Amino acid sequence: MRLTGILLAAGKSTRLGRDKLTVAMPDGRALAAWSLQAALDSELEQVICVVKPEDSLEWLPENVLQATVNSSNYRNETKVQIAVSTEYSSGMAASLQCGLKEAKEYGAEGVMILLADQPLIRAQDINQVSAALVLNKQSDYAAAVDGEGRKPPVAFRSHMFDHLLALVGDEGARKIMRNDAFSGTQVNLPDFCFWDADTEAELKRIMDYVNESAQMK
Repeated sequence: MRLTGILLAAGKSTRLGRDKLTVAMPDGRALAAWSLQAALDSELEQVICVVKPEDSLEWLPENVLQATVNSSNYRNETKVQIAVSTEYSSGMAASLQCGLKEAKEYGAEGVMILLADQPLIRAQDINQVSAALVLNKQSDYAAAVDGEGRKPPVAFRSHMFDHLLALVGDEGARKIMRNDAFSGTQVNLPDFCFWDADTEAELKRIMDYVNESAQMK
């Protein structure tokens, strides 16, 4: 199955009070670059980064930035496409649909929704979700799960695209995952995979984890 990743990077960073995407991680890379790199290292065929019109894109690795700026299609060496969500302020649904329309144009057989502010997600985690969807052929989607329920990364088959396009406002994929009319497969992932950088306290937890992990190596 040809899965295209949709990396949602058009949030407002309201709770953090500053642009979370460009926050420098301990290795010097931007926080969102960690999420993107995991997607690029995974088995996803393409990755669509959904951004705001005013995004400077400075969080992108230099090679990715140059390749996407100089390419008008998906066939560049980084397998990244930038999609600008002009309606991002209306809610998450608009950004998701912006990326989905690009994926449909490309001819994706399915999409995986990823969040740019979850830097601890790994390529192996993304691959687990992808494999679960491929293996469970009767499932409409495959979603990561922790103690709080199903969450991104979540992969949907192409017949679910119209349902995703029908979402409005701040409705995300969770609305579909909570609908018993659809069949989903769950993939258990470590808690840290879901940590996001919505607040300074949450950002500190991420940084502390990265530093502690580096010391243990």
